[in-house]
Amino acid sequence: MAEWSQEQKALQWLLLGAFAIGCLGDLLFYGKEFGISYLLFVIAMYALYGWQARRHGQLSFSRKHVYGWLLTVPIVLLALSFALFSNEYFQLFNFVLVPILFVLQTMLLTGRHKAKWYELGFVGELLETLFYFTLKHTRLPFALTREWLKARMNQEKYGVLKKVMIGVGISLPILLVVLTLLSQADQVFGHFLHEIPNRMIDLDAVEGAFRLFLIGLVTLLVFGYLYSLFGKREEAVEIPLPPKEGKLVWDGVILVTVLAMIDLVYAAFTYVQISYLFSGAKAALPDGLTYAEYAKNGFNELVTVTVINFLILLCTMHLVSRAKRLLYRVVQVLLTVLTVCTSFMLFSAYFRLSLYEEAYGYTHSRLLAHIFMIFLLILFAIALCKIWRHTFSLIKYYAVVSLVSYVLLNYINMDVIIAKNNMERYYATKSIDVEYLGRLSYDVVPYLLELKADESLREDVAYYLENMREELQAEASWQSFNLSKYRARQQLQLP
Repeated sequence: MAEWSQEQKALQWLLLGAFAIGCLGDLLFYGKEFGISYLLFVIAMYALYGWQARRHGQLSFSRKHVYGWLLTVPIVLLALSFALFSNEYFQLFNFVLVPILFVLQTMLLTGRHKAKWYELGFVGELLETLFYFTLKHTRLPFALTREWLKARMNQEKYGVLKKVMIGVGISLPILLVVLTLLSQADQVFGHFLHEIPNRMIDLDAVEGAFRLFLIGLVTLLVFGYLYSLFGKREEAVEIPLPPKEGKLVWDGVILVTVLAMIDLVYAAFTYVQISYLFSGAKAALPDGLTYAEYAKNGFNELVTVTVINFLILLCTMHLVSRAKRLLYRVVQVLLTVLTVCTSFMLFSAYFRLSLYEEAYGYTHSRLLAHIFMIFLLILFAIALCKIWRHTFSLIKYYAVVSLVSYVLLNYINMDVIIAKNNMERYYATKSIDVEYLGRLSYDVVPYLLELKADESLREDVAYYLENMREELQAEASWQSFNLSKYRARQQLQLP
């Protein structure tokens, strides 16, 4: 009994902490835009996790947990981005990504996993924790409430209360059907029936009930997740599996033949790129094709071929046989040639897109395409290490590079880069898409104000600046503080 009382007390404290998180979420988010509030909520979640981890003796900063604690950096930076920038697309992605990273981190720190974090099995364990154990444990607060009532009421009163609640639960759906039929049968009765909610319940009460529901929902989910980390779990039943077959491998001779033919084509293509595109050999171009058209065409095809090469590279490294050393060494050389030729394709695509931007301007999609090509180049460099060191963990480094790249993407402020480059192009060509700039975030306000000095653009620019003024004039709470919007208010001389 003492053990159950101790466990019951621990559950009560966890439920109290989860309820505090639910109330804090209501204070920070309900009816407000995201801002500094997101970072404050994340800090509160860390505080609750740290408190529970310490209570269960699982708050450790040992070398074993270095990777887990390092995830705090991207999580905090992405949460902070809600207060620094006003790009709605990144905010949408970060709203989903930050909780996923927090779940991944806390699972690593508590050791609630068997597979390594860079293995596919870890994804299954993460989903199981979120959608099975978390939801399963949301029923514990109700059981805790039932036990609390039992302890404070005699069995007779508790039995009566239980029967009354069951009767209410049964009668509600029946009454719903009966009242609907009666209101249709008698219009006067129906009129009075519809007037009852308006006289007894005001909108504020309804809103209050909805907010209490949201607080309760957040409380249950936070409680369920943290209990899934620190509470008891039933032992998993081992499912008998059929014996594993031998690893599927590609025949070395066939693989060498395929790679040699592909590399031969790519080597010829690389030579053409160096001869025409990078050296600017305009005189040797085919008839009817200008150098500008040659530079602009083929970007999408090059990127597609690069992605195909990347898949060929990954499949070959996974399925190649190392039994025959000479054949395997030839495959390594051919994969290296494939990687080098693909790198030239990326350079070619990057250069073509740069020329296209100089002619037609800078946009989100074009800048993201540049970044994607740089990202692919880094992935190919990592793959090159894997080619010559088969013990090298490809997925681990790909995951780290992907996360770091995404955080950097949040902090380079794409809208400012786009606006700055379009302004430079405007001064050189006197051509600019004001409508596109006007649809960007509040970080481009200084550039729009600069464009307003041009009489030919003043009317168009003033329209978008006025739209931004109207959006910014709405009173914002301290929870929604955002540095990008604050600067825009200052620049537009708003109170």
